[in-house]
Amino acid sequence: MHLAAVRMTTHLNALIGNLISVEAAARTIVADDVAHHVLDPDAVLGLDPLRASELETGLAALLAAEREGWALGLPVPGSLLPLRGPRELNEAALEIGQVVIATTAELALVPYLVGRGVQWRVFSARRPFAVATPYEAERALNEAVLSAARVLSDLDVAAGSRPRASFEARLAPGYGPRQLATADRALRLLLACDAALADDGGSISSFEAGLRSRELRRVREAASHALCAACSWVDAADRGVWS
Repeated sequence: MHLAAVRMTTHLNALIGNLISVEAAARTIVADDVAHHVLDPDAVLGLDPLRASELETGLAALLAAEREGWALGLPVPGSLLPLRGPRELNEAALEIGQVVIATTAELALVPYLVGRGVQWRVFSARRPFAVATPYEAERALNEAVLSAARVLSDLDVAAGSRPRASFEARLAPGYGPRQLATADRALRLLLACDAALADDGGSISSFEAGLRSRELRRVREAASHALCAACSWVDAADRGVWS
């Protein structure tokens, strides 16, 4: 799982709070990738529409355009939150599975992987739906995990194998310890659910397989919402970009 949108969301929020420099944010967002660039073909952000801009140039323009905050979205079919459109943005975000949305500036970024690099495509956007607070999302995740554990235990089927690779969310400065813990846990569960949904876990009937899949998808959705909440709110006291 490529975490470009997690890094972009949290570092844009850190930039708004003057917690990091543009240069340092750019280095951390790129991380182990070769390079990141920003594409603004419709001049939504005011960058040169005919060529890719350097990430630092793009970050400076994004900081000037949005001074309230940025929200993370991990859309899947049937669950587009926090997207409100327009259709072009929804389709692009759904195709990639990641989007970073300005809370007031009516623009969004979708990361396209190009080899070992990332091109951030700027889209026009409607103001997003509010993301659940970290507390609300964490509670929903706990409930989904407990429900899945009960159902899978009753069915006597395996939840699935652990993913081989491990990831850390690596949030930007300004995020509290609880948010970091929630983000890391949510990411681990996302990866575990994706790995588990790749097989039937030893189910002996289509009914069992269907129940198992349903519970795992519920956990995955709750984990996705928890990761988005942890990244979209700036501190653990729930004083976030929506206040």
